Amino acid sequence: MNEDDNQTRGKDTLPPRLLIADDDPVVRSALSAQLRGDFEIVAVATNTAEAIELAGEHRPDVALIDVEMPGGGGVEAVSGIATSSPATRMVMLSGDESREGVIELLSAGAIAYLRKGVTAWELTKTLTEALKARAPQP
Repeated sequence: MNEDDNQTRGKDTLPPRLLIADDDPVVRSALSAQLRGDFEIVAVATNTAEAIELAGEHRPDVALIDVEMPGGGGVEAVSGIATSSPATRMVMLSGDESREGVIELLSAGAIAYLRKGVTAWELTKTLTEALKARAPQP
């Protein structure tokens, strides 16, 4: 993305760029359908390594990441994306939640954590709020 893209995006004329990372094809499809009106989906990853690689390649504004993915899962994805695309805000999505797990993900650089099954409105709201948050520092 060049400087003109950043300026245009900053004026809210273009939707924020989103990376979706989830190993379940049904979930990936549903998230893409729910979010494509509010975000430009620049990449969809099926595992941790692919999420990190695509984040480095596309430099999305925000990433929605499944906690339980093959190849290392959420903590590894957050750490890798923080390195490969430091300005990307990360929101975690999971069907299972433990206090320790959430704290570990937030400590690794995630901005927010949602449970699978939340409404499209809640997803959009959380992703939009994450964009306003200060980018995590690795």
